[in-house]
Amino acid sequence: MSEETVPEAASPPPPQGQPYFDRFSEDDPEYMRLRNRAADLRQDFNLMEQKKRVTMILQSPSFREELEGLIQEQMKKGNNSSNIWALRQIADFMASTSHAVFPTSSMNVSMMTPINDLHTADSLNLAKGERLMRCKISSVYRL
Repeated sequence: MSEETVPEAASPPPPQGQPYFDRFSEDDPEYMRLRNRAADLRQDFNLMEQKKRVTMILQSPSFREELEGLIQEQMKKGNNSSNIWALRQIADFMASTSHAVFPTSSMNVSMMTPINDLHTADSLNLAKGERLMRCKISSVYRL
C-alpha cells in the first residue's frame, strides 16, 4: 500500500483581535534569529559609515597637508625618531596614491608621481619645485 503524504496545513490564521507581536513566542528560535539579525545589520551599517568617514578624512588633501606640516615641524625641532619616520612613510604613501583615490581629478599625461626619497635634513631647505625635480631625476636614474 502506498502512503500518500498530505502536506500539513499552514498554521491557522490568528484571531482578528490578537496583536501581531503576540503571535510569536519570544522563545521561538526563528523569532530570536530575526531579532538578532536586525541588530547585526545596524552594527554593520554603523561600521560602514565609520569606515567611510575615516576613508574620507585620510584621503582629503587637507589632512595630508596637515600631516606633512607636522612632520616638517618635528624634523625642524630635531626630533628624528622612528615615529616621525613612520609618519613620513604614511604621508609619502598618501601622496603617491592620491591620484588613484580621486579618479575624477584632472590628470595630465605629463603628470608624474615623484619618488619621495629625500628624507635628510637638507631636503627641508629645498624649495618644493627643486625637491620634485630631484625626485624625478632619481626616478629616471633608476630606470
